[in-house]
Amino acid sequence: MSNNNHRDELGTGLTILSFCIPLAGAVVYFSKKDTQPNSARSACHAALWGFGIGLVLNILMTMAGGV
Repeated sequence: MSNNNHRDELGTGLTILSFCIPLAGAVVYFSKKDTQPNSARSACHAALWGFGIGLVLNILMTMAGGV
């Protein structure tokens, strides 16, 4: 079982891609959710973090530009 668990890790490249492009993270999540749930969860978390940080940065940039 531990050998299968090792393969259920999301690679660094896909994690970075999911963070930078949250839509890609959603695609990775839905494509892996049934076969590799840990990888899917990692992609989902990275996408949500990327979306949240992007939203905060967008708000801050809008506020800074409006002043």
